[in-house]
Amino acid sequence: MLNLQCKYAVPTVAYAARVMETMGDRIRRLREAKHLTQPALAKLVGVTKSAVCQWELGATANLKLRPLARLLTVLGTDLPYLVWGDRRAPADEPVGSGPRRRAGTSGN
Repeated sequence: MLNLQCKYAVPTVAYAARVMETMGDRIRRLREAKHLTQPALAKLVGVTKSAVCQWELGATANLKLRPLARLLTVLGTDLPYLVWGDRRAPADEPVGSGPRRRAGTSGN
């Protein structure tokens, strides 16, 4: 047991474990920042309130392209941020970067 009266005693500090933010967390946070309810966001995107709820819970594996495009516009964000967060891409190199070569060419 730690004696807190001792001048060298250091109290125990509980640090919260850093929890990885999911895409659903980012959708919810961005929605709330725009002061939108789930039904309001659903109406703007053209889906049901249930769909928005499932996105935020992470219960949907794949979002359809048109609702996803509308979601990005309504929330004012881009796809890399929504999918990967602050990391912005799954690899060190941005998607689509680097020189493009035609098949069968050596690049010289």
